[in-house]
Amino acid sequence: MPETDSALRDGLLPADLLPAAVRQMVRLVAPHRTERVTAEHQLIGDLGFHSLALAELGFTLEDLFGLDAITPERAMALRTVGDLVALIEGALAEDAARLPSREEVEAVCAQYGAAWDPEA
Repeated sequence: MPETDSALRDGLLPADLLPAAVRQMVRLVAPHRTERVTAEHQLIGDLGFHSLALAELGFTLEDLFGLDAITPERAMALRTVGDLVALIEGALAEDAARLPSREEVEAVCAQYGAAWDPEA
């Protein structure tokens, strides 16, 4: 796992924890609270996201991963948590995003009164 080793040396979140970080952000912002969020969860149907909550989630992910603003057209195609993960993975592959540090993930979680839990 050279990528993971490099990320750890640089203080960045290992790429294999990216899905867990996205799931955690979704869980923190979701109007319908759930103990565990999976890639298959529907943002609107399962987790109760509405326009304001979707905007908050978008801003949170943009800030955390250094993403450019998500266009309305692109946002309309995001149906599941897995779609969000794929969007960020694609942006990382195109150098249009960055992996956050573990401390950055923990700081966002703390803003919502939660602790970072990669298993959640």
